[in-house]
Amino acid sequence: MAQLITQEDLLIVLQHSAGPHLKLRIEVLDTNQKVIDTLNCGLTGGNVSISGESDIRRTAGFVIQPTLREKIKLTENSLLWLNKDIRISVGLYHARTKQYKYYPLGSYVYTDTSGTYDAATDSLSINCADFMKKLDGTKNGQLGSLIISYPAYQENTETGEVIAYNTIRNAVIETLEKLAHITNHRIDDIGTYMALPDYNDNWQQYRENHETWNAIPFDQEFSAGCSVLSILTTFRDLYPNYEMFFDMETNTFICQLKPMCYEDDIYMDDHFLQRVLISESTSVDMTTVRNICEVWGQVIDADFYSENCSYANHIYASAIPGYEDGYYNGDVIALKIPSANQTNPQLNINRYGPIPILNEADDKPIQENTLKPNEIYAFKIKKKRVDKQDVIKAYLLGQWQVHAINVLTNGKKSGKFVTDSDGEEYELYSKEYFQKAYNCDRVDMTIIADSPFTVEKLGEIPDIKVSGEFENITSNDLAADRAKWENWKNCRLTDNITITTALLPFLDVNKKVSYKRSDSEREQQYIISSVSHDFAGYTTTITMYRFYPLYEMQLEKKGAHKILSEFSHGVLGKYTHDKLAGTANDDEL
Repeated sequence: MAQLITQEDLLIVLQHSAGPHLKLRIEVLDTNQKVIDTLNCGLTGGNVSISGESDIRRTAGFVIQPTLREKIKLTENSLLWLNKDIRISVGLYHARTKQYKYYPLGSYVYTDTSGTYDAATDSLSINCADFMKKLDGTKNGQLGSLIISYPAYQENTETGEVIAYNTIRNAVIETLEKLAHITNHRIDDIGTYMALPDYNDNWQQYRENHETWNAIPFDQEFSAGCSVLSILTTFRDLYPNYEMFFDMETNTFICQLKPMCYEDDIYMDDHFLQRVLISESTSVDMTTVRNICEVWGQVIDADFYSENCSYANHIYASAIPGYEDGYYNGDVIALKIPSANQTNPQLNINRYGPIPILNEADDKPIQENTLKPNEIYAFKIKKKRVDKQDVIKAYLLGQWQVHAINVLTNGKKSGKFVTDSDGEEYELYSKEYFQKAYNCDRVDMTIIADSPFTVEKLGEIPDIKVSGEFENITSNDLAADRAKWENWKNCRLTDNITITTALLPFLDVNKKVSYKRSDSEREQQYIISSVSHDFAGYTTTITMYRFYPLYEMQLEKKGAHKILSEFSHGVLGKYTHDKLAGTANDDEL
């Protein structure tokens, strides 16, 4: 966590007339992370790079002038040897107090021969990276001749009944503690986003209804030669939007949701940045901009299948030979649907009794006409005991192959219509249009009114995700979640601006700032994605991506009726009145 910026910090970095006086404090750590000695050095060059998008978040290289030459020889008894780690702080000279103020830069391991000393220039070069290098096989972390298995659940060896589901969080902790011997960690739950307080006000109820929301979805197995980091990232990437890194100040291993910064305060405002600004560069990587993400997930392997299905009184009834002894938790049943569903549909297999068909994402009945006639859909049975009674539900997984689309849109009606090959007419860029054009039932619309990358402004630029890690996605709801995350990266992380400022050693990534670009008439909000300090030039280069809040309240100036009348019914149905009222940008009304 980056420290708060004070007036003293601003005064120090503005002291150009005093010259860039820098010092480096190196705390040498033993294998137990205890400080065994401290080196105070003059700092003549080097850099520190911080990237919020990289597994190795921090890398550094320094050129220093050591004051204790006898301790820097490259021998096993010196302070710069393979079994030593270092914690680094940079000191900036305060002309008024005539003292150095030190700012932490994190803990590191050596990534080369531990350093090179040049007696002619009286300088020492050090290259290092954060502790992820101990997990990726560079300094440690590569596993020997063994196969490591993580089962999805524990079962009764006699009956085969599931006793308990193994969670992803526990698998991460087990990997850290047993394979990497790391006990200083903070691991958040990893699972479907509807079970997380960040996304769902009813997350507790969702967890009660979905006991496998954070479980390992299927058995995981890793062979000899893999690294600890590869195991950790496999578990991290089972669900989108998670990050792993070592905290700068405490060197705690952290696994958490990537911060969206919606509720965050401004860490550094435009007034501050303009006073330290040296240069500005705006760029948009046109080759990576996409505004539609289509995810093809797992081909569903059903336990039971039948084309013998009827529909009456909101109930799909089917007789499936071999499906005996009632509904069983975890069974996947595929049916060829005879008719489109009406509201609150139910499933009745072999007359075991009607059970509701629900969405996995929100535990609500699927919407009318979700199931299309003559199409095959898969349902997962979930059964649990509540108050001494069985509660049984059928969750819609989707068609034979998991499929979902996310579209970046401004949410407004296009006013244009297209006709398909069957002669049906659809409004351009409506939800129905995308369902037909991409032959996909699950289409979600992400509304960002002032994004320059919406389909209304650029047309359709799709990004197709298939095979590899996407084959692990087991339902349309999970595919929709992943499509939304991938679209977020494609459409927002490419809208970058890079500025160079006076040296700001206290900066970190994932911080919200406000900044007025040279070609803009107003301040805008950005999220810091990377930071690079150049100690020779006494500068910091900051790359930021544009922060697009989903909703900006406009009721007071424009009125709800004017704003809401511009949006399609498909969009209005997804959001509350208050939220929708703010999606339009002032300049566009």
